[in-house]
Amino acid sequence: MIAADVKNVTARKLEETEPLKTEALQRAIFNSANFSSIATDAKGIIQIFNVGAERMLGYTAAEVMNKITPADISDPREVIARAKALSAELETLITPGFEALVFKASRGIEDIYELTYIRKDGSRFPAVVSVTALRDAQEAIIGYLLIGTDNTARKQVEAEQKKLDQRLRDQQFYTRSLIESNIDALMTTDPSGIITDVNTQMESLTGCTRDELIGAPFKNFFTDPERAEAGIKRVLSEKKVTDYELTARARDGKETVVSYNATTFYDRGSALQGVFAAARDITERKEVEAKLHFLMRELTHRSKNLLAVIQAMARQTAHYSGSTESFLEKFNARLLALSTSHDVLVNEQWQSASLADLVHLQLGPYLDRFESQVSVEGPIVLLKPDAAQNLGFALHELATNAAKYGALSVPEGRVSIAWHRLPEADSNGVELNWVESGGPAVKVPAHRGFGSMVIERYLSRGLDTKVDLAFPAEGVSCKVLLPQEQLAVIR
Repeated sequence: MIAADVKNVTARKLEETEPLKTEALQRAIFNSANFSSIATDAKGIIQIFNVGAERMLGYTAAEVMNKITPADISDPREVIARAKALSAELETLITPGFEALVFKASRGIEDIYELTYIRKDGSRFPAVVSVTALRDAQEAIIGYLLIGTDNTARKQVEAEQKKLDQRLRDQQFYTRSLIESNIDALMTTDPSGIITDVNTQMESLTGCTRDELIGAPFKNFFTDPERAEAGIKRVLSEKKVTDYELTARARDGKETVVSYNATTFYDRGSALQGVFAAARDITERKEVEAKLHFLMRELTHRSKNLLAVIQAMARQTAHYSGSTESFLEKFNARLLALSTSHDVLVNEQWQSASLADLVHLQLGPYLDRFESQVSVEGPIVLLKPDAAQNLGFALHELATNAAKYGALSVPEGRVSIAWHRLPEADSNGVELNWVESGGPAVKVPAHRGFGSMVIERYLSRGLDTKVDLAFPAEGVSCKVLLPQEQLAVIR
């Protein structure tokens, strides 16, 4: 009996204690300053406004209870937008206002949403609101409970994160723009030489798309895969490689000589991530180098030939000069003639010389003085360098002789210089004729001087052709056949 009584007393105590605990929890919830608890009646008029709501919104409970609805302290534009969105979602017309805030809850649908509350002082803050419909024993709605938490801190974090994300996107865009605007083919590889990224120039160089390149071995796109792989290993060991020459091969077989420059790159923890490489097309540079090398060889060869010509010219001029004064005069004139031919060649980068330019420059002084006495006629002909040098020398000697003893020594004398293309039967060469007339009667010289030797011997030998130098009484004539192999262009 005593034990039974004790049990009954204990049960009664527990029954009395549970309501007290529940009431204490309810008080704690409604008095919490960490979230707002707003309870309304079925029409939305506020009936309970807890301490948290007072703290967040700046109103006292007395100022809002039995006076306004939660819609009155919410951003009206958001309430209207919510009503419109819910109407479309649920396919029923929902009136902007309190109905829009609790419509889902009134239909038994769990509803948590973001909303901007407006404080008593007019300031605003973002809140996360959870809405529950309050029902009686017969499941009739007697009111609503709106529990809200200040979402300002989270929104600030989200805003900062959004800024950081945008900054990162901007940085990535800026970095990508730098990569894509570079004239070099750029790529990154992992430490094993697998391509991880490329720019459009690398796509152009290889003829492959970015997707095809990423994930492929770097060495696959070069004519010498072993050397390409060695370039990756070298930069990994030395941290940097400059001007490492490779030849890239595109999908269509096109080969491009490139200068490979690379460095290693790391993450913030200084862990090796791979290799950043740039491949610059140096095809043009290699062509220029080859051309310069060729020109240096040509210059050396031509310098030796020029010295040999000057030495021979000096010896022969001295041999046919009776005095030092005569030697200096003739030698200087011949040096000038030689340099004139070289001027024409230099203007054409030693590739060719215009026959018309050569004639006009060698006869320049006589054309200026006796312009009406000299006629020049012929098609466009470009001579090869050796032919221009030898023919220029011969023209100088003919002009000098005409000015001293021939047609150009008297006002009525004439000199005709004409050339024409020979028919195909004669190897498509060019025949040049120098014809003097109207000058003093010509006598065949008793002995050949240096000028005659230059024309008959040196010119015929230099051009590997026939030269006819004649001395009829009416005037000196000279016929020179310029073979096809001595010509660069005929038009």
